[in-house]
Amino acid sequence: MSAERNGSGHVSRMRRSRGPVQSGLFIPLPEDWRTCILPVIGLATPVGLLVVNFSAWVISQLGAFRWGVAVSAFISALILNSLTAVNVYRFVRNRWPNFVISRQENGNWVLIGAIALIIITAFLSSIFSYVGMANPRRLPNGIAVITGFLGVMIPLGLSLGLNRRRRATSEPRV
Repeated sequence: MSAERNGSGHVSRMRRSRGPVQSGLFIPLPEDWRTCILPVIGLATPVGLLVVNFSAWVISQLGAFRWGVAVSAFISALILNSLTAVNVYRFVRNRWPNFVISRQENGNWVLIGAIALIIITAFLSSIFSYVGMANPRRLPNGIAVITGFLGVMIPLGLSLGLNRRRRATSEPRV
């Protein structure tokens, strides 16, 4: 902890941040979290107004944003589904080495099938995102919300579950 004198001669206690940077970077953080309450409350209204106005502007420009969101959904689905496919493939290969997709001689076919499946799901994700935002008066749309939720939860759930299982089986037992 360090102490600093403010303009009136009082000593205010500050603490160093315990973030990833440990090389002496000083970020003043209040010792008592309650000192942050009033600034946060004070910022709530201006930030809320900015969010509401930005949302209204997005709705008025929805035609342009639909394409941007659809392209974004395609790229996002490619990345998330690729990472998930790698994790699923590693899990299957390590768990069942004699399974059809685990065999060395089927590697090219597995890769082609995985790429095709990833591209198809990414394309469907972008189509559902685009269609889900067709009418600004029907937002939030059930299709868009469900597609977004599944697009996040399935890849992350599979990746986290398989990585947890892999770590649990690779740790030495006492």
